[in-house]
Amino acid sequence: MKTIKSSFSQTGTALYIRALLLGTLSGVATIALLLCIATGVLMISGTLPQKYLVWIAIALCGVATLISGYITSRIIKSNGMLTGAISGIIMFLILLFAGFAGSEETLTYITLIKLFAFVICGALGGIKGVNKKEKIRIK
Repeated sequence: MKTIKSSFSQTGTALYIRALLLGTLSGVATIALLLCIATGVLMISGTLPQKYLVWIAIALCGVATLISGYITSRIIKSNGMLTGAISGIIMFLILLFAGFAGSEETLTYITLIKLFAFVICGALGGIKGVNKKEKIRIK
């Protein structure tokens, strides 16, 4: 009797979903950690003007998105720029909806800047993740 092979195999769609899920979750955890550290540093120093806080948050989110794209592309091992950019878009959407849930803000030009930052940083992380050489093992 022939068995029907599932199109949802580990080499296909399941791998992409798993990689995007793990990459995005690690990116969100990194964002939370970096923002907590930055908040503690800013509370202790207390000398930074408030107008710079948005740009610091965007920079920290960019670093976390870079890590997310890196992890995603290391799991998939191909299409680094695309998988990193998709990971960045997913992270942007998660943070956008989380931000809208707690306030009545509207979309601004800062939102567009965040989108570009997330996509570019995710794509750069994806490129770096795909191009990373494997460790050399001496037998």
